[in-house]
Amino acid sequence: MLANANSLFRLGSDPTFERRFSGPLQLQQDFQWRAGWGVLKANMLFVYNKTEEETSAPPFLLLIIEDCFIELCDENKIGKDFTFEIKFKSTARSFIFAADSFKSLGRWVSLLTISPIDYIQLSKQSFHEQIEQTQKKAMRD
Repeated sequence: MLANANSLFRLGSDPTFERRFSGPLQLQQDFQWRAGWGVLKANMLFVYNKTEEETSAPPFLLLIIEDCFIELCDENKIGKDFTFEIKFKSTARSFIFAADSFKSLGRWVSLLTISPIDYIQLSKQSFHEQIEQTQKKAMRD
């Protein structure tokens, strides 16, 4: 996928663009943990070196949350609490993250799960079907 890096960087740092969630995140790289600050906007996860107020530098990681699974990790295997993994189906790449609390873990996993465009389109289709069924039922009554 091709993307314009400057446009994505501006999008990530644009305070007017809807932000779903942000908070401290750690990323496992080469079996070591790297601290960062995650920002989820639409279906893009930006991970910065600094905190929210200091996101003027480009993110060190940008993931477009499409064609992937979000799974909780076995904390006994990983050796860290509150961990989850983003696994991409087409490339088989995976990224392991750790949240700072159980509540934060739940929020990251739930929002990342509903971020992909496919999920949004499926939800939209389901709502349309429910509306049609309700309208048909109302016409019969």
